[in-house]
Amino acid sequence: MGKIMSGPVKVLPVIPVISVISSDEELKKETELILESNFGRTDLISGFYPFDLSDYYEEEMGIELTRQWFSFRVLRDASRLADLKLICADIEEQFLLESGNRRVNIDPGYLDYGKLVLASFKSAPDKIYMGRGVWAHTCLRYGHGRFTAPDHSFPDFIDGRFNDFMLQVRRSYRGILRSIGE
Repeated sequence: MGKIMSGPVKVLPVIPVISVISSDEELKKETELILESNFGRTDLISGFYPFDLSDYYEEEMGIELTRQWFSFRVLRDASRLADLKLICADIEEQFLLESGNRRVNIDPGYLDYGKLVLASFKSAPDKIYMGRGVWAHTCLRYGHGRFTAPDHSFPDFIDGRFNDFMLQVRRSYRGILRSIGE
């Protein structure tokens, strides 16, 4: 009997998911239109979640920030995550204040059957380098019918506030895969 070797397997495309943080709801609508021009039609759009468990962006972007999620119908190759991050950084720059501060924070990522991954320009021990100055950060994991956050995730992921929306995205992802024969 011959030796069995492992090798590359077919990798399913992933559903793009993008987080938009801002205090300006009109700016979020404008951002959504620009995102659609880059990533195709939105599939699902969340409500507004208060960004109230961290003051990380307060000095740059002010107070009363909210986060909104967008998922997109056109599936992508997960290895293109760095490209998505660079496109979103260019969009952020369109809305900079004269001071150089951002008015909107846009974090792209993807969801597959097992996780939600977001792109970051910041390195950390739990992040994987994707090239072009971008790291991948697993923010949620799926198992036993639900999402949970790893200990290293952000407070608003750990408290579970996004879990129901991400379950909706996962169901939609499954439907899109079926519709394309995957």
